[in-house]
Amino acid sequence: MQRALTVIGFATLSLAVYGRCAAQTAAVGPPPLEQWGEETLANIQRDFWRGDLGLYRERVGGRRNRRPAPAYMWSAGVQLSALADAARIEPEKHSAALITYADALDRYWQANHNGLGGYDVLPLPKDADRYYDDNAWIVLALVETYDVTREPKYLDRAADTLRFVLSGEDEQLGGGVYWRENERTSKNTCSNAPAVVAALRLFQHTQQPQHREAARRIYDWTSARLQDGEDGLFWDNVRLDGAVDRRKFTYNSALMIRANCLLYQLDGDNRYLAEAQRIARAAETRWVDSDSGAVRDTGKFAHMLLEAFLAVHRLDRDPRWRAVVERSLVFIHDKLRDANGRYPSRWDRPSLPPPRSYQLIDQASVARAYFVAAQALHHGGD
Repeated sequence: MQRALTVIGFATLSLAVYGRCAAQTAAVGPPPLEQWGEETLANIQRDFWRGDLGLYRERVGGRRNRRPAPAYMWSAGVQLSALADAARIEPEKHSAALITYADALDRYWQANHNGLGGYDVLPLPKDADRYYDDNAWIVLALVETYDVTREPKYLDRAADTLRFVLSGEDEQLGGGVYWRENERTSKNTCSNAPAVVAALRLFQHTQQPQHREAARRIYDWTSARLQDGEDGLFWDNVRLDGAVDRRKFTYNSALMIRANCLLYQLDGDNRYLAEAQRIARAAETRWVDSDSGAVRDTGKFAHMLLEAFLAVHRLDRDPRWRAVVERSLVFIHDKLRDANGRYPSRWDRPSLPPPRSYQLIDQASVARAYFVAAQALHHGGD
């Protein structure tokens, strides 16, 4: 934190002064990403924490939120990841909150529905409604929690959760993981791509071959069925009748960038690094505004793209990725933050008029982006 405070006043610089390349960034000094992350995390605690439940709420503001409900599992997973990344930088400051929240999420755990445990969309008791993508995201957050705490129970729970995710895989359409347990109508990149990354992250820690095999199998299926052959980016989903939803969102391509980076790290095969770079360049062209640096998507998707750019930067050390990430985060902080320190859902423009309510996932996505970038760029971490 002290290091971040040495760049007081940076937030008042205009984007024109900040510039468009790494050399210009160096000239004005790095943005105080850790400080911004701490401020955002403090605002989340102020606005979203429900001490009576020991959980974060999903939304604040608006007429229908006088008794705000707990966060959905997707939002909870992003918040857990934000806490993990904060604790990675400042363990003494954030580890206790990370452990408290990771344990509190047991209240979402359906222990033996359809023979397998998995996280429900909302805390129990309730009828089971589990999403395979929610559970893939939480595997990643639990592995990050383990990275900080070294508590085996989080790695064990991550492995149990991955088993649930992989139970959503079958031979319809030749393989792939469904999106939702109760409604097996489509196989989505948002469930398959994070499943690949989750399996590879578990393999890194456990060296269990079934994790690596699952990752390769799902990677191959996702690349064959959901990747656009022209630009390398990924479509949203394929339905059981074979119809492909060709919409493209940042997070789908982002997770496949990370998958390729991890496969390169494990195998040393340059084809994976080249593929990660190819997808990243296409993603930058499609989604990053060359004038402002803004990412043209919602933050709950876009923060994963910035993390993917950093994953490529970690391997190739191309300064373009650092410049892209820092410019985007400066735009978010300087142009989108309101007087209460809250952020809108979009990362490319302010919300006019200001939103009547704010979601946890939008705030947690910003906090996570700040901490991930601070760790990667300013603390020499990976």
